[in-house]
Amino acid sequence: MSKERGAFFKSNFFTGIAVSSLAFLAASLIPLLGAFFFILTPLPIIYYYSKTGRIQGFAIFLISLFLVASVLTFSDSIANLPFLFITGFLGLFLSEIFRRNYSIERTVVYPVTAILMLWCSFIVLQSLSAGEDPWHLVEDYIGRNIQESIQFYAQLDIPADQIDLIKGNFKQITNFLANIFPSLVLVSASFIVWLNILAAREIFQRTGMWYPDFGDLSRWKAPEGLIWLLIAAGGILLVPVSLARIVSLNLVIVCMFAYLLQGLSIISFLFKTKNVHRSFRILCYFLIFAQQYLILLLVAVGVFDLWVDFRKFIKPVTYSTS
Repeated sequence: MSKERGAFFKSNFFTGIAVSSLAFLAASLIPLLGAFFFILTPLPIIYYYSKTGRIQGFAIFLISLFLVASVLTFSDSIANLPFLFITGFLGLFLSEIFRRNYSIERTVVYPVTAILMLWCSFIVLQSLSAGEDPWHLVEDYIGRNIQESIQFYAQLDIPADQIDLIKGNFKQITNFLANIFPSLVLVSASFIVWLNILAAREIFQRTGMWYPDFGDLSRWKAPEGLIWLLIAAGGILLVPVSLARIVSLNLVIVCMFAYLLQGLSIISFLFKTKNVHRSFRILCYFLIFAQQYLILLLVAVGVFDLWVDFRKFIKPVTYSTS
């Protein structure tokens, strides 16, 4: 029995608890950067679940969550606990998906589906306990986030007229975000899954751990038939029917996200072919997500890649031997 206990409680087990707990706490307590840590909270669970095995990995997740919940009980951040549970669960789920060596599409779709089911279950349970309509809870959540954003902007000395503009259109902004909430949740979940898959690949390869072979992701393309869904959804936006326009707008956002990923894969192919230094790649990706017009430009690149095939114009760097 003592031998089995020693095999269970090994150094990686305690390290996994420490790292996962710190990631959960950083996501909940650090201002501004908390959102960044929140996106990557599944990563420690993915790594240590894969490294220590199912039983130890699951125990790391539960113990870390319990320790963090004990700390957050004494702060207002206890409301973040369901979010931490879902992101930690995503780490467990992705680890299991990796073991099955699926294609990159299935590796993304399955965890995203699981996250959405958890979110829906959480919202339904909250609505039942509060005795309110689920959609009303969503609108309240969006409204609170807008109010927090207004307070944050005020601390950054943003001109008062811009803040007043947001306050004056508070109801319209809330309604608009509520209408596109389904696509925002789907895109956010997909982005978190995609980013953790890429980050896990870097860590696993650097530490010599096995990682599924997804092929060359810099050559990834969205399904060809998706363009027809984008065209149809864009056309329905012109129909003067409120429900139809809301549904089509959500479809347009989802399609644009898929083409954004295709645009990013083209950029990745460019960096890889030209042998661009890693630090410069990170800087470029940061600038892309910091500037909205660059994101829209990449979406356009992803769409027109169906006809242009930009990758065929990107040639590797050749060095002269003379």
